[in-house]
Amino acid sequence: MLVKRIVEAPNRAEQPWILRHPEGMKRWDEVYTRTWMVPVGPPAAQLSVATVDPGDYHLTHTLDWKIAENGSRRSVLKQSWDPLDPTSPKSSKTPIGTILVLHGFYDSKELVMHWALFLAEAGYRAVLVDLRGHGRSTGPWIGYGAFEANDLSQVLDDLERKQVIAGKVGVIGVSYGASVGLQLAARDKRIATVVALEPFSDAQKAVVEFSHAVAGSYVKKWTADDFSQALAKAATMANFSWRDADVLTAVERTNIPILFIHGARDKMISPEHSRILKAHVSGPSALVILPDDDHISLSRRLAPIAQGVAEWFDKSLAPTPKVSAAVSATP
Repeated sequence: MLVKRIVEAPNRAEQPWILRHPEGMKRWDEVYTRTWMVPVGPPAAQLSVATVDPGDYHLTHTLDWKIAENGSRRSVLKQSWDPLDPTSPKSSKTPIGTILVLHGFYDSKELVMHWALFLAEAGYRAVLVDLRGHGRSTGPWIGYGAFEANDLSQVLDDLERKQVIAGKVGVIGVSYGASVGLQLAARDKRIATVVALEPFSDAQKAVVEFSHAVAGSYVKKWTADDFSQALAKAATMANFSWRDADVLTAVERTNIPILFIHGARDKMISPEHSRILKAHVSGPSALVILPDDDHISLSRRLAPIAQGVAEWFDKSLAPTPKVSAAVSATP
């Protein structure tokens, strides 16, 4: 069962999140400037792509902690926005640049809408993509970047054909999407910068770590050899090589600016992954560790990192970079 879940498309393993909440999805769909499907491959798949153009969406987004009597923590998210009035002059504002917004494992593009809206309010055109096998995209298997980096290059080709790309192109990704974005940057010179939130540095190690965090009772007696066999079988099942999802080699091959952000309490993908990746970056980079965040909370938040992210993109993507404070790195 675990072998199959490692590589089976999440939207085949269970009903997609977007289909479980059809009424709520109307709210997201109203925000998109345009939506369409992009054929990619091999292996063949159709990716769901949507854009959010610059404008004032009246976004409010806060993430607070609720502490139970036993000391356990639960994040409480408050989020709201209004669709942009198509008659508003701001809706025709020329984007500063274009940013791909990539979601995490078992998620969809709608779950990173907070970043798309924030970046759109900052003047960028956000392009959200359901990675293969996620959300509304198709494809029976996933590849941790072995397929997805090539998929996204083909998405960029399609964006160029449709004249959707404005200015330079950046990437912000969460977890799985962050690691895929780093691999894309090594493959495609159109990527000028990456902001990687809680990425993995080694896909196979990440699967082991993630399995212990979310299915600990099931794998508690598994040995390293058990996991090695499961990972080999999974790659054979999906017809890819783990070597083709090598994030470390990817960051070594590119000299673009990369900002890493991780939560110190992350048990699913430990912050050591970001530390390792930063140590292998050949270009400008920074690392921010948030002391109170875990894997879930960091994926959902904007403050206190959003302003630093916007400044990072401004310096890397804006035609005339703004003078802004440097992003501080916490060891």
